[in-house]
Amino acid sequence: MSGEPHLPPGYRTSQRNRAKLVAHVELEPELKRAGLDQPAGWETRLTHPAAGSGRGATSLLELSCGRVVRLKRLRRGGATARLWRDHFAGEGRPLDNLRVSVEAAGRGVATPRVLALLIVCGVRGLVRAWLAIEELQDTVDLQSCFRSDRPPTPAELAAALGVVHRMHDLGLEHRDLNLGNLLIRRNGVPQAFVIDLDRARLHAGPLGFRARQRALRRLERSYVKSCGPGSASGDVRALIYTLYAADDPQLAARLERGRDAGRAWISLHRLGWPR
Repeated sequence: MSGEPHLPPGYRTSQRNRAKLVAHVELEPELKRAGLDQPAGWETRLTHPAAGSGRGATSLLELSCGRVVRLKRLRRGGATARLWRDHFAGEGRPLDNLRVSVEAAGRGVATPRVLALLIVCGVRGLVRAWLAIEELQDTVDLQSCFRSDRPPTPAELAAALGVVHRMHDLGLEHRDLNLGNLLIRRNGVPQAFVIDLDRARLHAGPLGFRARQRALRRLERSYVKSCGPGSASGDVRALIYTLYAADDPQLAARLERGRDAGRAWISLHRLGWPR
């Protein structure tokens, strides 16, 4: 069931004034009862943030059915963040967050689905958007792990890099891969998940080598930026590539040959980081 042909099955839209709620049909009534068909309902909850994931504050909402969702405002990153903040030209990017997350999960990527979004139209075609995402309970992001007194174990890192490898095999190109966007569940056998698919791209087949190499360089850069070039830095940075390649010696050799260029690229980036 789909309310509109351009939405994934099971989703539909409802309009109230300038606010458009796009939601899974099973959750739509509860979201409306919670006031999430208007911006004020989201903003009230986001004034009491939970543990963050991705850009900006997030908040947890437990629905009457017992399901927990994570609420967040869709924001820009990078150089345009200060100028445009949370405004977007048209509905395409907010809707892509929903479509990509649903299709990626359907392909087998370990990622939470966007269950609903609210889109509010403003002047000159600019829109703001809020997302309700499946909550992955009992997880922690890798950046927090590395900064804690319990850094990730090799098994946990292997789980995280395995998810990245599978994501690439399934044709998902994450445009902002970093430690904060990889979650691990540390109870028992480690499980890993990738989050924040804003601007992610789905390809018809597995990613090529260059796209994989770019992603791993971004992940390595994220580690250096978050944790610094400490005594264990070299070992962890090497593990990123080794664990990603797993039992593919040809891929491991190709990645290793590009490490010098990657380290130079990261060194250039470091010149512009705040001190």
